[in-house]
Amino acid sequence: MSTSIGIDQNPAPAPARTPLHCNWLWNTVTVLCDGTVTCGLDDPFKLRNHGSLKSASLREIFAGAPIAKRREELLSGKKCFKCTMYQNAEGQDLTPSSPYPRRMVLEATIKCNIRCTNETCNIANDAAFHLRREDFMAWPLFTKLMDEAGPHLRQLLFYNYGEPFAHPKALDMLAYAKKVNPNIRVTTSTNGILLAREGLVERIVEEGLVDWICFTIGGVDQETYGRYHKAGSFEKAMTGMRRMLEAKRRTGKAKPTVHWRYLVFNWNDSDECIAQALRLREEIGVDEFKFMLTASPIEGRSLSRAPGTPGFEALKPWLAYQDFYSADPLLEAGLWALENSPRLGPFAWTGRIARVSMKPVDGQVNLRLAKTTNPVAPAQTAKLRLPWNEEVSANIGAGQWGDNLIPVPEEFRHEDVQIRIEVDQIFSPLRHTETHDNRELGVMVCMDGVAAAPNPFRTTEVSADRIRGLSR
Repeated sequence: MSTSIGIDQNPAPAPARTPLHCNWLWNTVTVLCDGTVTCGLDDPFKLRNHGSLKSASLREIFAGAPIAKRREELLSGKKCFKCTMYQNAEGQDLTPSSPYPRRMVLEATIKCNIRCTNETCNIANDAAFHLRREDFMAWPLFTKLMDEAGPHLRQLLFYNYGEPFAHPKALDMLAYAKKVNPNIRVTTSTNGILLAREGLVERIVEEGLVDWICFTIGGVDQETYGRYHKAGSFEKAMTGMRRMLEAKRRTGKAKPTVHWRYLVFNWNDSDECIAQALRLREEIGVDEFKFMLTASPIEGRSLSRAPGTPGFEALKPWLAYQDFYSADPLLEAGLWALENSPRLGPFAWTGRIARVSMKPVDGQVNLRLAKTTNPVAPAQTAKLRLPWNEEVSANIGAGQWGDNLIPVPEEFRHEDVQIRIEVDQIFSPLRHTETHDNRELGVMVCMDGVAAAPNPFRTTEVSADRIRGLSR
């Protein structure tokens, strides 16, 4: 029996949303190199702008209306725009630290000396984009900030976007922070290359400027390292880390704790690379070591070391995850999230490389592809690699589906056909449209009758939930 609602009846109220909490809003601030105060580690475009230190004190900003409003919205269950760093409020201390945050992320510079292959770093170092009013934090602004807030801080995270030690006064900044508050815990993250220069690590160790430092080095030689860390030097990165460890041993200092983060990609995940990384770890004597499963770039994900594979089990003693890493079948196949177009139906964007699976119908498959009609986007072409060692040029429709009718040999008609899509150039919505979508997109794939190709290495089913808080 159904019940209709008359004009004088009220519909049932919507269920109450779960109250949310975020440590970044309650106890932490992020200060960008141009003085903008925001939150979190994932806001390169300042979408969560709380104010500027050029026009207000940190105390005023931290107690100001923008932060208070966002806290209220989270407690009402409303999530912040393009942020997933919240958690259930139940059991959390809902009293904000006052009058200053307990923790501060400080971005000394947005510029970097190398060009790592991920969407945000590509943009931060592109002259066509100017994400900050100033690329390096001014010394007077830094000292004023430390004089005001430094005595109240428990922790200073000396990193965000950019290479912190590219700032010409980076070590002076650290020394000043420690002078203002000798008990402040300083952590930082670096590619290590600039620390290979004479005297830098020696000063850090001798003056006790840093308590914990992460060297991000994804490879065991220049070939495996350079595919992600573009324009970087494996030898110099390792030299920076070695020198710091040698300085600690020479001076008998316990700090900083040296952490080597080995980013795992599909080009540096072989048994030989893993064994060599572990040998190097022992040889140089790092304090901490982790293999980090990465999600960016999408085409670089390691499938042989993903959760549910034998290769994953072999890394477990030293495993970490990039924040919000997921064993999502679409992402593992090089496909972004499913979308739906009123005109084109269900589709997914590829990255540079994607793998799809289709069932043959009447001895053939039809893979339908489309690309953006944006006039300033690069002209894209794609190749389709077929499981019977054949390669064909793809037909890609412009704003409409282009059919790719592929006859399937008799011996392949009784199983799903897996097709590898290789796109020559990516489309960046951020570069070519008025949006903050910084994904690197290939072509659109019609997902009607198409599935993400499964991870060929997986032997055990695993959850596709996002993993957070396990990056160390």
